Amino acid sequence: MSFLFRCVPVLAFGAVTLGGAVTRADVEFAPGVPVLIVGAPGVAEQTALEHLIRDLKKVLGRASPLVTDAKEIAGKPALVILAAPEPSGDLRRDPRLSAPEAHGMRLVQTGDGPRLVLEGGGVRGLLYAIYAFTEECLGVPPLWHWSNWQPQPKAGLSLPDGFEHLHPAPCVRWRAWFNNDQDFLSPWKQANGGANAEAMFETILRLKYNTYEVETVANLGKSSPPYEPDSEALAAHKHGLVITTHHHSPLGARLGRRLEYWNRFWTRMGRGGDIPKLSVRHPEPLCEYWRYHVETAVRTGFECVWTITFRGGGDIPFWQTFPDAPPDMPARARMIEQMLARQVAIVKEVTGNPAPLMRTTFYNESADLFAAGLLRPPAEPTLIWNFVAARRDHFPAADVRGFKAPPDLLVGYYFNFQFTSTGSHLVAAEGPWKMAANYRVLDSLNARPLAFTVVNAGNIREHVTELSANAAMMWRFDFFDPSAFLTDFSARYFDAVRAPEIARLYHDYYYAFWLQKKADLPGFDRQYIFQDLRYARAAGMLLKALQGDTRTANPLDGHPLDNPDTGSVGYFRVESEPGDHGQIGAILRGTAQSGAAFAAVAREAERLRAEIPARNRWFFDQNLRIPAQVMERLNLMLHEIAEACARPAAAHEEVLTHLAAARVALADARELLCSTDTGVFAHWHDSDEKFNINNLLQLLDATGAIRTRVRQNKQR
Repeated sequence: MSFLFRCVPVLAFGAVTLGGAVTRADVEFAPGVPVLIVGAPGVAEQTALEHLIRDLKKVLGRASPLVTDAKEIAGKPALVILAAPEPSGDLRRDPRLSAPEAHGMRLVQTGDGPRLVLEGGGVRGLLYAIYAFTEECLGVPPLWHWSNWQPQPKAGLSLPDGFEHLHPAPCVRWRAWFNNDQDFLSPWKQANGGANAEAMFETILRLKYNTYEVETVANLGKSSPPYEPDSEALAAHKHGLVITTHHHSPLGARLGRRLEYWNRFWTRMGRGGDIPKLSVRHPEPLCEYWRYHVETAVRTGFECVWTITFRGGGDIPFWQTFPDAPPDMPARARMIEQMLARQVAIVKEVTGNPAPLMRTTFYNESADLFAAGLLRPPAEPTLIWNFVAARRDHFPAADVRGFKAPPDLLVGYYFNFQFTSTGSHLVAAEGPWKMAANYRVLDSLNARPLAFTVVNAGNIREHVTELSANAAMMWRFDFFDPSAFLTDFSARYFDAVRAPEIARLYHDYYYAFWLQKKADLPGFDRQYIFQDLRYARAAGMLLKALQGDTRTANPLDGHPLDNPDTGSVGYFRVESEPGDHGQIGAILRGTAQSGAAFAAVAREAERLRAEIPARNRWFFDQNLRIPAQVMERLNLMLHEIAEACARPAAAHEEVLTHLAAARVALADARELLCSTDTGVFAHWHDSDEKFNINNLLQLLDATGAIRTRVRQNKQR
């Protein structure tokens, strides 16, 4: 099995004219152009064809018929969907597009008339070809659903004779998309009669991701029949996507935080009164549980990158769940190795494949064990060693930096655009430069191209720019430049003339975030940043300290999730500088600087907004201008709370004044976010649970009430 692909630019690109003057050599495709199907498209291709017909009608103004007999359209220009492995007649497959997922379009003169042939290597190659045509020839951008894009009607499509646009195979073979902390996304996907969920999968394919990460492959609901697949995994499969599973779900089998899925499985198996206890010394029931999930995926026909890992219930180390886990780290590492070997054996046996494609994820405690030299996965030639960016602040961790990969090792990387509890959630923060820097480090581990990548997409909407950048880099790794990407992105979605200015403003936006700790990796820019969820968590800790009147210079120390024993370190990473007077001083300095920087970005965004086409302002607002304003308000909120903490205990009026100002700033942030909840995204922020602005407002109110009572008691 070969995973090595050359990273080369697009081979050729002929000019495309939409509704313009037609030269004598041009072939004109009029509204209602027929679409000839050659072969038998599967379910995924049929869905993409529906999108193609929709887009043709949107742009050209007339429905295009689907035909299967070339004689019906003899002499007429037509689009051709080449779904047959060996077509007959004048049409032949282009050998330049034989590699998996290579794709393109070319204008061919046949005895039946001119044909614009869309083809690709394998199912996904054809899917990408269809979406590439709608983007490159019809002007439908990949983020059309998220950007409020509206088609500009055209009178026809004209292509020069000999036109072709070919995309070689991607540099990174497996490119996974993972939705996480879906408090906004989940209700949105369920709304609009399923159209929103469909739009999500369409976006994944338009950006040319090919793998979808889920928590499980099996539906263990009470009324579900045996071996019924998980609905989310099945939907991804029907769209032609490969399935992989989360790092706490070995072989697609999650235990659950309260072992609810483990208990549910054994109840379904008739063991409700005698559920086996989790045990590493007696792993037979665990192996049966894993086997069931592999059998479910195989019976359903899933194409999988099997996840082999061993962790506890939820997202914690296994020794916090299994009562008979060994007490010391070397023995724990050996136990993980043994469990990984068992999982590999199960996959091989159930699939009948002696070399199945697998990945193991070095997440949290596994990364620490690997960095210490205690943990090494099984020696399997098709096992991808999937390293993970450091938690909370996303940079190559110690396990990567101290490792020189063997030349034949398959390497992967997991990068977070969003992160539970302390990361980006309301607005984007990581940015394409930091993303690219991470992947460059991983790519340097050996001479082989990266085999696998997965990005944490969060709720998607907040991270569509970063997801687009990641997709572009994984396809043409060696040619990716973050600044050039943002210029192209700004030209596509906002305005070609103002694109360089907008791209610079994106740079200023990302570099406005507070760098709460100095970088300790030489040359690694923005290693530590204070993302929006950290503002919520820090505000909560400071307010509770105020409620108890427990003033300290370092109130962010001692968070319960800042626990080296579980690998969960760096919850805030706020470091004071000379003159700061502890963390409170650092917060006052950092929020003042960051707030001023975001205010400058917001002012420049306001100026540029007036100069871009009106139809593009909605996306500009929700993607750049309003996020800058939100971060300005969050900085002001935390700054005012820190000011309250810095006041003497007897300065009751000053404390209350600062708390009131913090509340105004946070309420403003909420209103700004809700101002983007229009159209298909109406009520998007209604389901805010992770940042939980309403809860923080209530905490501010409660703190103010407590301080008021303290003042009154002092005055008596």
